[in-house]
Amino acid sequence: MGGTDWSRSTDGGKNWELQGTILDEDSNLKSTNALKLSLSADGKTIFAYGARNYRDINSRFGEGKDEPVFCSSHDGGNNWSNPKVIDLPFDCPLEISHGILPLNSGKLLAPAALLTSPEKLGDKVIAAVSYDQGESWPEIVTLFQDPSGLNGYFEQKLAEISPGELIATAWTVTLGDVRDLENSYVVSNDNGNSWSEPMKTGIMGQTMTPVPLSADRFLILYNRRYGDQGIVMNLVESKGQKWEIVFEGLLYDALAQKERPSDLTSGVDEFYGFEFGFPTAIRLSDGNILATYWMKKDGRFGIMWTKLRVDW
Repeated sequence: MGGTDWSRSTDGGKNWELQGTILDEDSNLKSTNALKLSLSADGKTIFAYGARNYRDINSRFGEGKDEPVFCSSHDGGNNWSNPKVIDLPFDCPLEISHGILPLNSGKLLAPAALLTSPEKLGDKVIAAVSYDQGESWPEIVTLFQDPSGLNGYFEQKLAEISPGELIATAWTVTLGDVRDLENSYVVSNDNGNSWSEPMKTGIMGQTMTPVPLSADRFLILYNRRYGDQGIVMNLVESKGQKWEIVFEGLLYDALAQKERPSDLTSGVDEFYGFEFGFPTAIRLSDGNILATYWMKKDGRFGIMWTKLRVDW
């Protein structure tokens, strides 16, 4: 628990130096935060976006208060603005699992899942929209919502495939008892103004990150907590509603560290037994992909990285 620090690498991720704190915890307000970085389309602004949490240490998932905040830097991360709150018209906790997505058009999307009630955790994933680099957020769009009202969506991840063409993925669960279902994805072909209904990936994957390789090819990283547990990397072809896995490999062998408890009955209970996960990835200037994830080993938590090259 605490604030958000940041580190810098100047050699493609081989070595890292702690640079400072973007947003510290506030002991007076009893708030903590977890911000995620993204780079504007013109490369001039770094955004750090996430949830500022106000909750008791004993609070469970979906309890307490969260507010979406972001800081920005215009000098490569050396200095950061004070936090700005994105005002959303929802009176419920939030789950924010992705940074602001800057589009090629200059538009910004700031996503969040609504934790509407204990029986409706993740019943909707929305995104606030800005056309002026975060000065104002006049619109809200819905990314994920089950037409039947039975499913919820967590740990949203977004990517722009090509200018104006977007994809988002989400860990999918049943509302109420929070049982895992196949991960879902949605697409937008109009710069994020509207989104398709959720489609199945065929993967029981929880956290899932898409990295576009071309118009219909993706590197997919996801947490697998059933069978051979670990962080999996897939190469996927997606055409319309067809999601085809053409390659699968293991990025991190979690089963070698700890086996998933067999007596868990609730997805929320399982949150507190996780000891690895949340894979994310960015494309480097040399075309390689830098993937990061967290893990617990020998009683300590840490952030790990793996560099990938995809020839496909």
